[in-house]
Amino acid sequence: MPEPLYDVTVAEIGGQRALIVQPSIPDGASDALKNGLAIRRAANVTGHCPGCGARVQMPNRQQRRAAARTGKIIHLAMEHEHGCGALLDGDEAA
Repeated sequence: MPEPLYDVTVAEIGGQRALIVQPSIPDGASDALKNGLAIRRAANVTGHCPGCGARVQMPNRQQRRAAARTGKIIHLAMEHEHGCGALLDGDEAA
């Protein structure tokens, strides 16, 4: 059976429960990829990147309440610093 590509984690970010779908770390991956994914996974769950200090950008209260009322999913973003280990090949704009 192939390894799962993703797993699901439940966490609390900014006082809100979050369901986080994130990449699993393949057993046969290079050390650089394993490290990058581990940093990214920690950042996803805590809302703070241990590699560069970036913080998740939370929607404002009005946006969160509107999403809760309508049952919509809120997508969060985190802007990592250039050179952060969480940035994997293809993540940085050319």
